[in-house]
Amino acid sequence: MLRYLLLLLGLATGFQTAHAEAGPKVTWQEILATPVVNEGLLDDAESFTDIVPPRFVAKEGIRPFTDVLKAVYETFENPPETHYFFCTVYYTPQEKGFVESRGFNEAPDSLRALRSRKFGTDFLKATYVEGFGRLKTPENGRNYLSYDGKFHNRILGNHNNTLLPRESIAVHRGNPLLASGRRVWVMDHEIYNEFGAVRMEVGDTGGGLYKSQIDLYWGEDDPLGPGIDVWRPASCDVAVRWIVPVLIWK
Repeated sequence: MLRYLLLLLGLATGFQTAHAEAGPKVTWQEILATPVVNEGLLDDAESFTDIVPPRFVAKEGIRPFTDVLKAVYETFENPPETHYFFCTVYYTPQEKGFVESRGFNEAPDSLRALRSRKFGTDFLKATYVEGFGRLKTPENGRNYLSYDGKFHNRILGNHNNTLLPRESIAVHRGNPLLASGRRVWVMDHEIYNEFGAVRMEVGDTGGGLYKSQIDLYWGEDDPLGPGIDVWRPASCDVAVRWIVPVLIWK
């Protein structure tokens, strides 16, 4: 609040300097005494429909984001805590998508902990960062390779739980707000339009994440492309969203 008032004072001072002859000076006491005017504020969820750009119209099969906003706030009697995070996306890369014709390095390589099989270099690189990779050919009936070189029959979170596409999220293991299993509502129209949901559940942790970061699990997908795009799923248009309000009910 103090920072906001100082900003207003700075604006007022600059205005006075540039327009000294235009009118009386504005004091900080007058700024503090300025009444709050409700005119122009959005009174309800439906009001958003007038300002949401056309590109944010819901994809086929999901409700408009404004309907979701209304439903969320009507579900709970007590107001939620609102915290702000930046959101990123992680996924399970599919080995079949790492082909040389798309520019990927298929030269055989292996994880340090892996002895039995070799895989393409770029596929292993993506698997190590994303946590799990989907194998083209199962190993003893197990379809997934983890970052530590082990084979699994499902994609695991941090409590031996199964990660759910478009629902599970990962957070910093020291995040004091988001314990494993906690449900949150990620209120961002672009994320909703891409994921088809706002309610998410903490199912994983990552030492490489920031405490102010939420990593949204997309699911299995081919990589977007070689290079830095190896860490982006091909069918997801969201890479990062800044200053995302996240509702937490306790």
